[in-house]
Amino acid sequence: MRVTPDMDTINSFEICPKFEIQTYPATAFDGQNYIVVWSDNNFGGSYYYVAAARVTPGGVVLDTGACISNGTGSSEYRAKIAYDGNRCLVVWPKSSGPIYGRFINSQCQPEESVFTIASAPAGGPNIAFDGTNYLVVWFVGTYPTLELYGHLVSTQGALVGSPISIALGSECHRWADVEFDGTNYLVVWQTGLNNAGQKIYGQFIGTDGSLIGDMFMICDNTYQERWWPALAAADTNFVAVWGQGPGSACNIWGNVDVAITGIEEDIGLTIRDRGFNLDARPNPFSRFTDIRYQIADNRQEFECMVCDITGRPVADLSNQTFVIGHQLSVRWDGTDHANRKLGAGVYFVKLDVGGYSVTEKVLLIR
Repeated sequence: MRVTPDMDTINSFEICPKFEIQTYPATAFDGQNYIVVWSDNNFGGSYYYVAAARVTPGGVVLDTGACISNGTGSSEYRAKIAYDGNRCLVVWPKSSGPIYGRFINSQCQPEESVFTIASAPAGGPNIAFDGTNYLVVWFVGTYPTLELYGHLVSTQGALVGSPISIALGSECHRWADVEFDGTNYLVVWQTGLNNAGQKIYGQFIGTDGSLIGDMFMICDNTYQERWWPALAAADTNFVAVWGQGPGSACNIWGNVDVAITGIEEDIGLTIRDRGFNLDARPNPFSRFTDIRYQIADNRQEFECMVCDITGRPVADLSNQTFVIGHQLSVRWDGTDHANRKLGAGVYFVKLDVGGYSVTEKVLLIR
């Protein structure tokens, strides 16, 4: 049994209690609730279609799991989801090959129509958001010749620019994950044939869809079976994880050597030399942190923002003016611009004054 620091027990709970099979879940947090999506066999016949439900941070299931796709044709497996600050985009493959997408709002209701992101044969999509557009990645082809592509998608569902060729050739590139670090995307995937040894590779991609540098190996160069890489970004580096070893002795491996290129904490020597100070206490915090800043220059405009790990502003703590030499304090309670609770994790308080800036890292604990 797991126990929280407050001595509360942590128990699992059922999200979809329907009789038929549900599988391949994925989830995202929209600032208020978790949106969970999965493949569901409850909509008639032997086919699986994408369903969704909201779950509160306290573990209350708000929905019964309605179908968010068209619910027709061949089965839909391994849906993925990302949040853009307003609504979520869900992407999934049909067993017949195309990659589709659809938006769902904060009430877990589908918006607009299902749209095509990639034509058949395609599979294994994944998705991330950069503050302006989404990047959707997937593999194309028929085993053993699989190539990795991507496409930027706007928050209105329009395909932006041309498809991005990430990893081509006959080496069987597949099962990608993608994260945005505040400046660029990192895509990771496995390369190699079944039962013939696979490697885990990575490739940085700019927000304009351009490849940054060459693809690089993330695992070591030994002969191993490696499967299903996953990726997450912290404040200084990524962690890439994957399964490694034969089926009867597969273990989980990882790598933390890839540095992020996004927002970083700035100790602010230049700005503090000019009499500007920024501090946040308590840090880490669970209910609130008091952000104190002092500006010793003449009266002028400034900006104080809270950004998430991707560099996306989530809260504006600015005032219009300040008194010379006066230290101001703003209490931040871990909510966004719409007063929705943000998830636990690393955030950055950024103060910009007259061409100078300083950034303070804060840790929100739920």
